[in-house]
Amino acid sequence: MTICLKEFGVVCALGNDKQQVLNALIGEDKKYLSLDSELPIEAPQYVGRVGLPADLDVQQISTNNNKLAYIAYQQIADALQPLISQYGEHRVAVVIGTSTASIYEGELARKELATQGQFPSDFKYEVQEMSAPATYIATLANAKGPVYGISTACSSSGKALVSASTLLDNDLADVVIAGGVDSLTQLTLNGFQSLESISKHICQPFQRDRDGINIGEAAALFIMTKDNDGIQLLGAGETSDAYHISAPSPDGSGAASAMALAIENANISAKQIDYVNLHGTGTIKNDEMEALAMASVCGETVHCSSTKHLTGHTLGAAGALELGLCWLLLSDGNTARKLPANCKGGAIDERMPTIKLSEGEKLDKLQYCLSNSFAFGGNNFSAVIGKNYE
Repeated sequence: MTICLKEFGVVCALGNDKQQVLNALIGEDKKYLSLDSELPIEAPQYVGRVGLPADLDVQQISTNNNKLAYIAYQQIADALQPLISQYGEHRVAVVIGTSTASIYEGELARKELATQGQFPSDFKYEVQEMSAPATYIATLANAKGPVYGISTACSSSGKALVSASTLLDNDLADVVIAGGVDSLTQLTLNGFQSLESISKHICQPFQRDRDGINIGEAAALFIMTKDNDGIQLLGAGETSDAYHISAPSPDGSGAASAMALAIENANISAKQIDYVNLHGTGTIKNDEMEALAMASVCGETVHCSSTKHLTGHTLGAAGALELGLCWLLLSDGNTARKLPANCKGGAIDERMPTIKLSEGEKLDKLQYCLSNSFAFGGNNFSAVIGKNYE
């Protein structure tokens, strides 16, 4: 697998474009999550909410999910147009991961049904379908190739990238817009609260006092081609340990297998990895098992961190977002070759295996990154991206 990640568009709690996100990612330690009292049924929760840019006219876009997708798409549109001219609209595919699509608008419509006795006149049920974000982005791009969605919870958009690679490898498309989008909803905030998985504070992955996750929203879109230049998707690993409907296998075996497969498919060694973006939700069980997996595959010398204390857990968008954060670290914009720091201020959980949690180091070389996304039902995804180093 050598697939070019030609361009990247992103919006999340860290910012509304690549430069804003990169600056926040490697900048001084700040809080990017905010307390939300609108969506939670019980106490307010910290969330990774996107601040829509004031100068962007998105009033005519019908759903929050599509607003996020639109902002990310605009960042790749200029790079996409020459490719459409070169290959044609029918050779452009769209594969998008999501976990909720536009269920928030369904929540609002259901509330109106309960109070007014009918759905809003402009409500369209299909915005809740898992294919809806892909269909919307295909409309923006006028893409006429394969268009579909993938929903495997928190690994959705990671698996969308693998599926996009398959389309390219099998000559079913020459260009694929691939990634993920998820927006904040009552369903996710209250659903995770019912699982007792929500942190009372900003999450603290791999810290001794961690107590759960924060939910975020994001859109992250790649243009993928079979070119040999730029930042490459070198290898991916997918496993399904199916240990439990929501809890990961405690021994980390499924996660470790996905990581090892990604590294093997990239045709490099674990020691060559410069940085690992950990799934790092901040829950007790996830961090325990991922530390085991990280230690067994990469040992104690490879820098790693979770970025969810900055963005929140963006669910179906997380795989593409966090691989995109790695893309930004490898990009020319990261002139200092600086890494994002793991959350600060807490004590490391010494009950877990020793792993090299980043403190924001500057590296002499930054060539290969690995990113993990582990989902309900044991849907595990890991990927290695890299570039030629000069």
